[in-house]
Amino acid sequence: MKAEEISLKYSALQPDGAVVAIEFNQEIAATLVRLPDDPSLYFDLSEPHLLIPLEQLVNARARERGIINANRHMVAAAKCNLEKRKPLTVQSLDNDLWLVVDGNSTLVNARLSSWRAIPCCMR
Repeated sequence: MKAEEISLKYSALQPDGAVVAIEFNQEIAATLVRLPDDPSLYFDLSEPHLLIPLEQLVNARARERGIINANRHMVAAAKCNLEKRKPLTVQSLDNDLWLVVDGNSTLVNARLSSWRAIPCCMR
C-alpha cells in the first residue's frame, strides 16, 4: 500500500489534557519513505528500554518539518550514515497510555510505516 493511500489517525494530547484522534496530513505522508519494522536499524538499543505497542502511545505534538526530518534521519541511520537515536522518552498517562515526551516525529514515522511497537524509556 502506498503512503498516500493510508488513512492514518493517531492519538494526541490537547492543551486541556484531552486525548483526541488526529488525521495525518496525506500530502506529507506521500513524501515520506516507509521504514521496515526493525527498530534496531534506527535506535541505539544498548540501554534498558521497553517495546511499547504504538496504540498505547500518545503524541504530545506533531510538527510537519520534524516528521520529515525524522524520516530522513531514520533512513540515514539505517544506512549507517548517521548515529542511531536513543529510544523515545515517555511518561505514564491514565488507562495504560504513555505520553511521548521526546520522539514525537519518530513515532509518527513508525505509525506511517505500520510498526507494531517502538523502543521507549520511562521518564
